[in-house]
Amino acid sequence: MGTFGLNVIASDKDFYHGRGTSISLPAKDGSITILAHHADMMIAIVPGEMRIRTEDGTEHVAIVGGGFAQIINNRVTVLADSIEKPEDIDVKRAKEAKERAEEQLRQQQSMQEYYVSKASLARAMARMKAARDRGI
Repeated sequence: MGTFGLNVIASDKDFYHGRGTSISLPAKDGSITILAHHADMMIAIVPGEMRIRTEDGTEHVAIVGGGFAQIINNRVTVLADSIEKPEDIDVKRAKEAKERAEEQLRQQQSMQEYYVSKASLARAMARMKAARDRGI
């Protein structure tokens, strides 16, 4: 199987640099999987689960908080707001964030506040789902 250059960067850390055989990213219309020699494109990433398979067959799973991916010349660059491994998720904190976001959505807000609250809720739900799927 072919490989491609892969850089995954969060706003606060570098998550992965190396060669990959596939990466699955959460997009607005569902998950998209990128393989070697994919067509050049830009993708908006929504909060959800990202899966990276490296050239040695190792799979890395993480929760992304949204961002963008660029595919160009057999290189993939992912720039995300946040990236967390499922084992690093604090379930109690994720539940509290979910409750705060739901409360904010119930209150009268400007459109900007509404979209920020929706994004916070989506991130909290993705974190809780990943923790539940991993039995944490």
